[in-house]
Amino acid sequence: MNYAKELIERTSTVNTTAVFSKTGNERYLLKSQWDSTGKSLVIIMTFPSLADELIFDQTTMLVRNNAVKHGFGSVSIVNLFPSIGGNAQKPSKQNSSIVLQECENADTIIVAYGRDKSNEEAKQQFLQMLSLHSEKLHTIIDKKGLPFSHPLSPLAHEWKVEQLNISK
Repeated sequence: MNYAKELIERTSTVNTTAVFSKTGNERYLLKSQWDSTGKSLVIIMTFPSLADELIFDQTTMLVRNNAVKHGFGSVSIVNLFPSIGGNAQKPSKQNSSIVLQECENADTIIVAYGRDKSNEEAKQQFLQMLSLHSEKLHTIIDKKGLPFSHPLSPLAHEWKVEQLNISK
């Protein structure tokens, strides 16, 4: 049997960029692009992990997999705070600038902080800052119908994305 006629070989190239502080203690952006003609997604979570341009963790893997499943050509992962591991919980002008720039260039923005009650004031301030892009704002709804699901939540591994309504 000639298998060559029955097999299809598929290849892809994924370009991944990570932007860190000089100390390496803050990550501002983790961006992957696999289709330059596709729609772009920004997902905003709370704190970055140790993931970088080569090594992904479970959260970044789930984000990229779901971005592909939802027809996006790229995903930019940004966070409310840039401190890796959540040690410094203070807003950063550099971080806000990068987040806003990525959101400006994105087709869709997903706010996925999770529903942890910590940093509520900072989360609300961030949402107000994002209100400039209200038409692009979405959230992950979990299996119970609750918004702001984090991608790592067992109830949100398969994304149901809905428009996020915030007042300007």
